[in-house]
Amino acid sequence: MEESEGRLSKLVAVIACIAMTLFYVSILYAPTLILRLPPPQSYENFMIRRFICAAVCSVASVIFCAFVLPITGGEASYSFGVYGIRSDHFAPVTEELVFRACMIPLLLCGGFKAYNVIFLCPTFFSLAHLNHMMEIYSRHNYSLLKASLVVGLQLGYTVIFGSYASFLFIRTGNIVGPLVAHAFCNYMGLPVLFVHRKGLVSIAFVAGMVSFVWLLFPITWPDLYNESTNNCRCWQGYCSWNK
Repeated sequence: MEESEGRLSKLVAVIACIAMTLFYVSILYAPTLILRLPPPQSYENFMIRRFICAAVCSVASVIFCAFVLPITGGEASYSFGVYGIRSDHFAPVTEELVFRACMIPLLLCGGFKAYNVIFLCPTFFSLAHLNHMMEIYSRHNYSLLKASLVVGLQLGYTVIFGSYASFLFIRTGNIVGPLVAHAFCNYMGLPVLFVHRKGLVSIAFVAGMVSFVWLLFPITWPDLYNESTNNCRCWQGYCSWNK
């Protein structure tokens, strides 16, 4: 494998992509051609086989990329360690399913307005993090005041992010947006405000905030994420912000 400054060569990258493409397609026919299993008796069994094959291919592709990509030891230990799996994979999926995909429809159908749900749902989300108080207080031997300050800060940015994630879910009608945002925020962590290059960092922060506000509504337009919203009896009423 050729590498230049810790990066893959173009040839290796293209060959790897072609190999994964061929593997993804060919494994769909593996049960019949390679394992010699009888043809599925129903369309449901046929789709189940394809689901399993696609899942196997996805896992194999991730493992393949882990060996091919120039990942450092520190990155690998974090990404594949217990903490990395919890923060970047398990927590975003489970929390978004419970606190967004389940709670928001309940609140909307319960008669709450969309704007109220955006700020109400994160309250439940933040309260679920109160258990960290006992963990910090007992395991790290923090004083009660220090543990309260740490958890208070965590609850603060949890409410802010929860409001944004709720906005994404209500606006787009799709759980993928909040899930990706959750995983990205967990991976990046809080912004580092005190660095040596203050000028460059300040410009980046300002540019990021301006771009975020400017693009917030255009890139979350409901019609971009739904085939049709005009005939929807429930969701269109919420994502159009008329209720």
